[in-house]
Amino acid sequence: MYTEALICLKSILQADYSEFKNWIDWLERDIADWTQRKEVAHHLRAYGGMGSFNDLPSMHGNHDYIFGFLKSVCYAFAHLYGKREGISAEEWMAECVHDAEQASYHPNRELNRAIAQRLVRGDLHENLDRLWEDTE
Repeated sequence: MYTEALICLKSILQADYSEFKNWIDWLERDIADWTQRKEVAHHLRAYGGMGSFNDLPSMHGNHDYIFGFLKSVCYAFAHLYGKREGISAEEWMAECVHDAEQASYHPNRELNRAIAQRLVRGDLHENLDRLWEDTE
């Protein structure tokens, strides 16, 4: 699920701001770090400070909401991963997705549910542009 979320962040950024090659490359490294070594430290360094991932401009249309949701999930997961023994990456990610789905700063409950379901199923990337239409 974490890889799927990172891939979706990268896809949205490529679609809306392809000129931000440095952030696209950053996310590609995050994907490689996770798939090859289960490492999240690089991703965490994207947040905070001037010029951080949080300072990117708004994405276009419904991409902005989805991008914000996925940023929340990925940050929470990267922040929590490895902090407690006995909890798998999938369990942590499921908890992070559930928390973002319920968060008041993501007020569109129906869209939250759709994003979460697609993320869990692993087909969010193929359905990014349909999500908004499916919840209207």
